[in-house]
Amino acid sequence: MSVADGLGFWTDGPTTAEKGDVPAIEPNPSNAYLWVVRPSDVPFALENCEFGTELESGRIKHSNLTGGAVAHCGGELLIRDGDTIILTGASGRYGPSSAVEMLAVAKAFRDSGYGVWSLGFSDETATAFRFGDRNPDWIE
Repeated sequence: MSVADGLGFWTDGPTTAEKGDVPAIEPNPSNAYLWVVRPSDVPFALENCEFGTELESGRIKHSNLTGGAVAHCGGELLIRDGDTIILTGASGRYGPSSAVEMLAVAKAFRDSGYGVWSLGFSDETATAFRFGDRNPDWIE
C-alpha cells in the first residue's frame, strides 16, 4: 500500500483537546482507520478504502500498512474532530499484549497533540476491546 492508495503517516496534532461527552460508538464503524506503530513512524489508512476493495477481504489489514514487517503495536481509530481520536488496540497481528501496553500507546497518541479516548484492554480475554464492546475512557 502506498500514499497514492490512501496511506498516511501520523503527525503531531494541534493541541490537547477538551474531554467533552463520552462518545457513542457503533460496532464496526465504516469510517475507522487502521494504525500501526513501527520503529520509525506510524502509518494509518481507512480500513474501507478503495485500495481494500481489490483485496480478497474487501478491506485492508494491518499487514497492508507494514508490508508484513515488524511493528510494536496496532489497532483502529476514529477521528472524532480535528483534535480528538478514539483508539482501540484491535489487531490480530499487532495488538497490545497487556493493559499497560495499551495505555502506553494511548498516552503516546495523547502526547503527540491529540485528545484520546481509549477502549482499553480486557485482562479477562487478554485482548484489546473493539468498537462497540464498551464505552471508551478519556486518557489524562
